[in-house]
Amino acid sequence: MKNLNTYWLREMPDSDFCVDIFKKNHVKRGENIWLHWHEHLQFYYFVKGEALLECGHNRFEVSPGSIVVINSNELHYLESLSNDLEFDVIRIDPTFLFSNQVDLLQTKYLAPLASNRISFRNLIENDTGVLECVTKILQEYYSKKVGYELAVKASIYQLIVLLLRGYVCKILSEKEFEEKTRSLKHFNTVLQFIEDNYDKKIRLKELADSANLSACHFCRTFKQITGKTLTNYVNEIRLEKAACFLKQTDLNITETALKCGFDSISYFNRLFSRHYKISPTKFRKANMQ
Repeated sequence: MKNLNTYWLREMPDSDFCVDIFKKNHVKRGENIWLHWHEHLQFYYFVKGEALLECGHNRFEVSPGSIVVINSNELHYLESLSNDLEFDVIRIDPTFLFSNQVDLLQTKYLAPLASNRISFRNLIENDTGVLECVTKILQEYYSKKVGYELAVKASIYQLIVLLLRGYVCKILSEKEFEEKTRSLKHFNTVLQFIEDNYDKKIRLKELADSANLSACHFCRTFKQITGKTLTNYVNEIRLEKAACFLKQTDLNITETALKCGFDSISYFNRLFSRHYKISPTKFRKANMQ
């Protein structure tokens, strides 16, 4: 099982060309990309299958043709809802678009974007202009014909224009951005503690004390950062672990529930069925090798 580290750093494969594009395919039902955040602007383009995504406070399902924008410093999570999920990932360091000379374009648009003061709506569907830009970026990057770097950069500029015109959801002040970043980094230890202790009793007071916050302030800040209550967040971590145990071990349903921190088997069965749209028993049968 993957260890949760909410801040994720993946170096660009080419330090002179700060765009990284790769394909994820054959992702099975129940497999997930763990909850994390990073400083790059990122796009998912779904080719096959269905998936559940959480970006910030938003939770939605995607299907072939869906495009998802992952804003810089935005907690996000993906879970496959099918056995044939396939999607392309485009990672962009916003400074890639900067020129050596500071001008009005950088001051007005690119600098706020690079500093994550501009946030875009996450889900984009049925927008031919955005789709054309994304497919052009993918075609040029994968073909690597002469001048593909220029073509990719040009299409990214066009994509940013379309997002600025139709998909801006929030513009933060510098103070708001600094506060958001501080909270996210401050809660890294809290989220890591939950990951490391999901099988034990997790007490609100203990977590609040570790963050030097009152219980009320902690719950409010936790909801702002993750988009979930503490109880819902902990339960979802436990359900993810349970799904892994059901696929990878011979533990029975009761043993799995207890090992993942649930002390009520009926409660576990109800939550699992609601989350995965299938009972634990049927989930195990569907994922038997």
